[in-house]
Amino acid sequence: MTFRSDKGSTLIELLISITIVGVILVIIMGAFRIGIRAWEKGERDVESFQRQQIVLSILKRQMSSICRRPISIEGGGSFIFNGDEKLIDFISTVSIIPGNDIGNVRVTYRVSRNNENDRYHFEIAERNFLTGGVDETIDMLDDEMIHELIADVYDVRFEYLKMAQDNVKEWQPVWNEGDETGLPLAVKCILQMDEKKLPVVVVARILSQEEIS
Repeated sequence: MTFRSDKGSTLIELLISITIVGVILVIIMGAFRIGIRAWEKGERDVESFQRQQIVLSILKRQMSSICRRPISIEGGGSFIFNGDEKLIDFISTVSIIPGNDIGNVRVTYRVSRNNENDRYHFEIAERNFLTGGVDETIDMLDDEMIHELIADVYDVRFEYLKMAQDNVKEWQPVWNEGDETGLPLAVKCILQMDEKKLPVVVVARILSQEEIS
């Protein structure tokens, strides 16, 4: 007479089943974590893109509402428009800072480097004609008057459209009112959040006096 025992095979089968279930759970949890990270990154990307669009829209609106009349500053000079690749300084009839909604404002957009990670901050400062400070450059202002628009940017730069010889239009990196006549035809802002992403470009056209009239 022979006896058959299923205890050993049953225990092995149980261990195998537990192992398989454990592996499946690990795979499911890993996929779940990947999905959560992808969703969070997508949310951050959407928020970042929306902020970029708002900032560039504000910049374009202020540039399109530029004041063509120069202002007198201390020392007997005058000011109307200056710009380089990392800073643009002009007078606008449109303000975005609370409390500056009456009268013209001197607006400065500045790109400052973050020395900790070698990236940039995109900032704005406004000085109202009624409350004072119009004669001061952005480097002379208190920190509370400088507002951060976008942090941790890979690159931001400005370019200026000029009518060159033979009526040929060309973009240049600097607009110095001491060397140029009047205002540029347009201003281009190139904003790139990450090295691996394509930049966002906005062009603000500056109307001539004839077009305004």
